[in-house]
Amino acid sequence: MASLALTFTFATLLAMIDLSVAFDRQDFLVHFLNLKNCHHAVLLDCLPDGERALHDRVTMFRHATERGTSLQFVNLRSGYPGPRQPNVTTLFTPRQPTRLCCVLDYECPGASAVLEEVSRYRFMNNTYSWLLLPRQLTRSSALTAERMLWNVSGIQLNSDLITIEWQTGETRKTINLFDIHSKGRHLCKDIYRSLYGWWRPGEPIQLAANYNSYRVRQDFNFLQLRGVTVIDRRNVTHDRVEQLLSEPGLTEGIVAFVKYHYALLVVLRDFHNFTIKFRPTRGWAGRLRRSGYRLGLLGVVQRHETDVAATGIIMRLSRQPELDSIHYSWAFETGFVYKITPDIGSKSEGNGFVAPFSRSVWLTFVLSLGLAMAVLKYLPRLSVHRLESDTNPSSSPGTYLLDVVACVAQQGVAQVSRFVPSRVAILVLLVANLVLYNYYTSTVVSGLLSAQMVGPESIPEVIDSSLKVSLTDTGYHHIMLREQTLPYSTDLYERKARPARSPSELPLFTDVDHAVPFLRRGGHALHCELTEVYPALAKQFTANEICELRTVEGLFGYDIRVMAFVLPKHSMYSELFKTTLMRAQETGIVKRIYRIHKTTKPICQGSATVYSVALSEVSLAFIILGAGLALSGLIYLAEKKRESIRAAAAAAEDGDELV
Repeated sequence: MASLALTFTFATLLAMIDLSVAFDRQDFLVHFLNLKNCHHAVLLDCLPDGERALHDRVTMFRHATERGTSLQFVNLRSGYPGPRQPNVTTLFTPRQPTRLCCVLDYECPGASAVLEEVSRYRFMNNTYSWLLLPRQLTRSSALTAERMLWNVSGIQLNSDLITIEWQTGETRKTINLFDIHSKGRHLCKDIYRSLYGWWRPGEPIQLAANYNSYRVRQDFNFLQLRGVTVIDRRNVTHDRVEQLLSEPGLTEGIVAFVKYHYALLVVLRDFHNFTIKFRPTRGWAGRLRRSGYRLGLLGVVQRHETDVAATGIIMRLSRQPELDSIHYSWAFETGFVYKITPDIGSKSEGNGFVAPFSRSVWLTFVLSLGLAMAVLKYLPRLSVHRLESDTNPSSSPGTYLLDVVACVAQQGVAQVSRFVPSRVAILVLLVANLVLYNYYTSTVVSGLLSAQMVGPESIPEVIDSSLKVSLTDTGYHHIMLREQTLPYSTDLYERKARPARSPSELPLFTDVDHAVPFLRRGGHALHCELTEVYPALAKQFTANEICELRTVEGLFGYDIRVMAFVLPKHSMYSELFKTTLMRAQETGIVKRIYRIHKTTKPICQGSATVYSVALSEVSLAFIILGAGLALSGLIYLAEKKRESIRAAAAAAEDGDELV
């Protein structure tokens, strides 16, 4: 049989070891798999054919159910790839259910081919523990391993790769274990090895004192990594990128979260001692229509043309198979910001004239007035002991209505009745009106002195208002209006962006420094990332004007959108950089950088502002007044006509008498 692949338990290693080796290979392999806590192991070896090999495999099968660790054996005697041999992608699936260890005899004919294929598929990372173990360890075995590893391009910074060699200057047979890694084989960098531990026959493997793979690999020794960032400006060369990103405050073509993530990258650069050569792009994403070629920063990262991205990315589900996220901290918050003015401050619904009382209170008050009229009109007539002077047969219902209105207006009545129920009714009306009137006037005055005016509170209200909307001149705003895939983006484009503007008006796409004077003037709204406009507002707005600022949810929403610091998928630097940023966050470095770049809204510290009452707030009062004037005019005309009829009738009677 040229090749064979079997699955056996960890105890079957006892039968595979040739007794002619110079060291106890069986015992060493047992201790190595225990050290790595392997649940599944793949042994790539080359066993000779014969009865002994058959006997070993039978022994392996007998002990298969006795141990919990399984072993998959691949015979490389005929080279690799060979007939009936499993493919590397079959041996190393992307998601291993348990800890996987790989033992390779690099003296076998197909060892180099196996390492090349493993390197091509990026299987030499910390997911797999590799051990290069020759069948016979000699003094020249180390040179053979070095020559073979030099041709392997897949050794990474996060590789878990162990080689062994004899320890020099020892009377006892001691084997040293070396940890192999590279800080960038794709950057044509060397392979490094560090002492991992040692082993003596009959003893467990001893690790080196204070050995830590993070500390061993943290120093990049001025290695130059490839970086990419987004700068929406023309003619920006790679030598100017760091100068622009390190400038304080806002810079043309660079958004706030790009500078924040660059500051985090500076923390990584200073700690790990590397340099960066940046490649600027104009946008974050995009595709060519015909070929589907990825554009922008995401295209560069997806094609592994960079090692680190100095910007934040919103990690949608579609981007997770293309990127590795190592840190989340920046909250992406966009919105409309504008200054409140009386012409946009009032609500369209409701009326300030009736606002102090609810509908039930007004209804109860009207019913009480009607009850008072009934008491004044009918209760004296029903009394047996009424006085003649209180009885006025010619009194009309309008007389009692006039008395009630006079009490409500705190004017009193022309003639106070001597009848007790009537006087009680008048007194109750005056007291009730005093209480309600004081509460009504105090509510109106306090509302004018302390209550803030409420402007548009949602995106549809902003679109329906008279505000002229502008957007910051950034790439995602241009894409948003061009593609119009977000909610309300189509309405915003048709009603706010599409109409022509005069040269004296604020343009559709502008910068924060140009927009703030227009915001202070009023009548304008700016859609931006809110942290970009807050510093300028705090400098140019007075204390009272800051209290008049309003913000509305932006087109990208107020939902939690925490941006991610990203690297290319399966990057060798992911775990190392993730650990460093986690420690920086625990020590407060990340929080300090966040507070520097993430400016909050200025606090309102101004005095109380009295806002003018809009006509819509008191429209009901003028309606009632107009209705009263119209009614009084009609009554006057009716009475005048009635008097003229009476005069004509009287003249006719006088004429008849004369005749």
